[in-house]
Amino acid sequence: MEPTDSAAATPWPTETLISAGLAGTGLRYLFPYQRLVITNILEAARSAGIPFADLGDSTASGREVSEEDLHIDKVPPDPDRELWSGYGRQIVILPTGAGKSLCFQLPARLLNRPTLVIFPILALMADQERRLRSQGTPVVLLRGNQTKEERDAIAKVLQSPANTFIIANPEVLKTAPVRRMLKGAQIAHVVIDEAHCVSQWGESFRPAYLELGEILADLQAPLLTAFTATASPQVLEKIRHYIFNDGDVHLVMGNPDRPNISYRIVRTLAKEGALRHLLRALPRPAIVFCSSRSRTEQLARALRQALQSRDIYFYHAGLEREEKKAVEDWFFASPTGILVATCAYGMGVDKSDIRTVIHFDSPDLVEAYLQESGRGGRDGMRQS
Repeated sequence: MEPTDSAAATPWPTETLISAGLAGTGLRYLFPYQRLVITNILEAARSAGIPFADLGDSTASGREVSEEDLHIDKVPPDPDRELWSGYGRQIVILPTGAGKSLCFQLPARLLNRPTLVIFPILALMADQERRLRSQGTPVVLLRGNQTKEERDAIAKVLQSPANTFIIANPEVLKTAPVRRMLKGAQIAHVVIDEAHCVSQWGESFRPAYLELGEILADLQAPLLTAFTATASPQVLEKIRHYIFNDGDVHLVMGNPDRPNISYRIVRTLAKEGALRHLLRALPRPAIVFCSSRSRTEQLARALRQALQSRDIYFYHAGLEREEKKAVEDWFFASPTGILVATCAYGMGVDKSDIRTVIHFDSPDLVEAYLQESGRGGRDGMRQS
């Protein structure tokens, strides 16, 4: 159903919309970069004629935001072409723990059409679904190996989708039935979270990432935003190529510094002994990152015995779905847990009170190291 002029033309100024969106979160303010990104999305939605939710008698509050609040640059497709092509197409680079989820969650609550959020890993999809459901937000999750009954239930929800969140990964979007269902839902905003995976994984074991541009063009959503915490100029160019089909985009860049995170290198010839010493001395909860599944299992068992603690588990992509969820729920609630994990737990999962992150094995890329170390100190407290 196409929106009518009266539905699309909300009388509310953007500051009123933002205040109304915040009212349901328990938050009282936004950081400047959050306000800028959200303002861009809402103004682009207004320009595209996307209908907004009814705000009732909400009143405006807050202050105006300007582009001087943070650094803004552009990703030029060609030096001789127009650089800016509308606020509806953005690449947003914010540091880990900077609250980027709110940048797309708040507009989604205000738009009267669905928001599709594409995540790279099941752990992150499950974490986001859990958080949205706990807030009373309508959400559906599309993943592989769902039954016909599960897909039929999702299709029924999307017949009257309003401001529903749709969570998916790139692979499930390749299937024709899913794409037909999503086209019928008239998605307002597509969000690519952890967009650097286009470069890191798309050219190796996740080729579906390289098809996102074609898939998203087929869905015809008016708004498209790609979020990441780490992106070199080369990675930015690949994001623009594979997601935005070489089109013009805005690049919004926050300050990448996380002053509450301290880094140090431990030189040792006895890695496991040094690890045990660090885990005894440093605060918890803690994550220990390893490069292989077998290493996480071996190391977790060794640490359990050496530290005489049952509060130690391993996590990797080879676990069954029920096992993953059990470990995720345990670690999220544990104040003293040690999680030995591969990069499967390295992105986006938001446990705010992690105090220590240790790399037993170094990742191949600097971007991966920053992502994984950024799991700690997301509440602003000191992290080692």
